[in-house]
Amino acid sequence: MANAATPMPAPPPAPIIPTVLEAATAINDVVQLVRLVKGMREMSCEPYSGEQNVEVAGRWIRKVEKTMIQIKIPHDLRVDCATQLLSDGAMTWWEIVQLRRTTETLSWDDFKIEFENQYYSKYHCKMKEQEFLALRQEGMSILEYERRFHDLSLFAPHYVPSEQNMIEKLRDGFRQELKQGLIALQFKTVRELIEAAQALEACMEKGQQSHGGVGKRKDMEFLGRPPLPKKGRSE
Repeated sequence: MANAATPMPAPPPAPIIPTVLEAATAINDVVQLVRLVKGMREMSCEPYSGEQNVEVAGRWIRKVEKTMIQIKIPHDLRVDCATQLLSDGAMTWWEIVQLRRTTETLSWDDFKIEFENQYYSKYHCKMKEQEFLALRQEGMSILEYERRFHDLSLFAPHYVPSEQNMIEKLRDGFRQELKQGLIALQFKTVRELIEAAQALEACMEKGQQSHGGVGKRKDMEFLGRPPLPKKGRSE
């Protein structure tokens, strides 16, 4: 009996060659991404390298999200745009996240959750909240104190839910002499309080300089005056 003919192996599948339309679509996507990231940079979105500083991380993610809203970046491109601004340790972190969640398409909300867990944890936020509650002006200027107050208030918004709450908390942290001068006054805005505090501080400094100058002049006059004769019998 003759052996059956050995079937010929099936030919390998033909390579998949992208169509001209697919290639053009991919190029357009890249061009759009580059244009959007350039727009974010022009809006002062800086690269983030993964600093272990909750204030830096918080400012970065807030700035990026605000900019995306302002220039109307579509939701499905926000993760790609944001990750183009990552560098060094932050880029390594993102690559690890992608490997861990390789089967998922991560949304912008997913990105924020991962970012906050890594750089903006509840523990770090709690520490900043405590720093806010203990904040006092002490050796800072009024503007330095105001800036620090606003930076830390982002970690404790429930303590200053209104403008009036913010005014009271800010005034309570002023140096004692400023607080005493402002305690009886009513303010509608934080700006009014700050301007009044600056004016009061300037008056206090001017008064101190004036008193110091008078005292110094008196001392010089005393040192330059010849001694008075002693009282007694005339000879």
